[in-house]
Amino acid sequence: MASLMQELKDASSVADPNYVKVAVDLNFNSLMFSRSPVPYHRDKNVTPVYYEHIGIYAFRKDALMQFTTWPMTPLESAEKIECLRYLEHGIPLKMVVTEYMGVEIDTAEDCKG
Repeated sequence: MASLMQELKDASSVADPNYVKVAVDLNFNSLMFSRSPVPYHRDKNVTPVYYEHIGIYAFRKDALMQFTTWPMTPLESAEKIECLRYLEHGIPLKMVVTEYMGVEIDTAEDCKG
């Protein structure tokens, strides 16, 4: 499994629950997806990097077929972020940083434009 992400630099976007944030390890494997800011900025002497998850996936057919057999998981139910189902089954997503952003449709208002 793999997906795209881009760096979020605007504080209002980091705080916006319509932007799904992703925390990654040192090898850019996903650790957590959330509508809340992750990481939490507790130490003001540290400048965290925030990434927005771009919902474009690369996967093998078997991974998709397996996904469809699993019921919704607890974190996925709470956050309404489908890729959490993979993480809760122990399957990380390899994240790739991109600067390209196409047209985003994250809210009902986005569809009206």
